[in-house]
Amino acid sequence: MLAAGGLRENDVTLESIGFNQVESLITGQQQAAVIYVTNEPVQLRSLGYDVDVIGVAEYLSLVSNGLITNETVLKENPELVRKMVRAILRGVQATVTDVEEAYRISTQHVENLSQADQEVQKKVLQTSIELYQKDPLGYSDPQAWQNMHQVLLDMGLLTQPLDLSQAYSNDFLWREGQE
Repeated sequence: MLAAGGLRENDVTLESIGFNQVESLITGQQQAAVIYVTNEPVQLRSLGYDVDVIGVAEYLSLVSNGLITNETVLKENPELVRKMVRAILRGVQATVTDVEEAYRISTQHVENLSQADQEVQKKVLQTSIELYQKDPLGYSDPQAWQNMHQVLLDMGLLTQPLDLSQAYSNDFLWREGQE
């Protein structure tokens, strides 16, 4: 984000604030915060605050959440990987299909969710679902991997280029009707 704005890390003061972005912004402790686009803006808006969100995806497509395993499992038990991917994608699809039921089930497994503001938390879920809309569901974009790779090299978090064909795969994706 800094690079997109023509800035470098030493042009700003970065502070680790933990997971209290909403409170830090409301109280004026911070002028800006790194947030989950599906969470803190929803919370802040529900409290009556106008929110300006600068989404990373508006400037550069990067790799997001995913499922990770190791070479041994991929080689020795690829069917386990296929089943895990299928189970996760079925769960995501079920969530997209019946948001109310997914939320109800979540209250049984997510600590303190049933005591939280239900309207706000359902909006957080709905906002998350909007980001799931990929075709096919679960697809990992090669360009996002290239972009992420370059960012990590530019930041010095990778010291040498990697073979990205060995870093991710769309080979295990499951599609509706496939068993």
